[in-house]
Amino acid sequence: MKSSELSPKTTLTLTEILAADRTRLANERTLLAYVRTALALIISGTGFSQYLETPWLRTVFIVFIPTGVLILLLGLLRFWQRRKVLDRYSETGRPPVS
Repeated sequence: MKSSELSPKTTLTLTEILAADRTRLANERTLLAYVRTALALIISGTGFSQYLETPWLRTVFIVFIPTGVLILLLGLLRFWQRRKVLDRYSETGRPPVS
């Protein structure tokens, strides 16, 4: 391999900068979808469990609460991981390796 192929790319083209910005925005939209799903599960778990008379159905809705918290944590973890990769790409100019 040539040494020029191994040297880090220091400047990004306008197309690459705009692509990175679009990817950041998509990452934020994905995080908001995780938050929306988690809140829906938590709210429905607390709301429906108050008004249901059957114990097994109440248990099902109470399980929604930890599931919602788990989805929220998973979404935050994925957001931070992707953001870290995108920040590294913006600094080095090298595409992320999956």
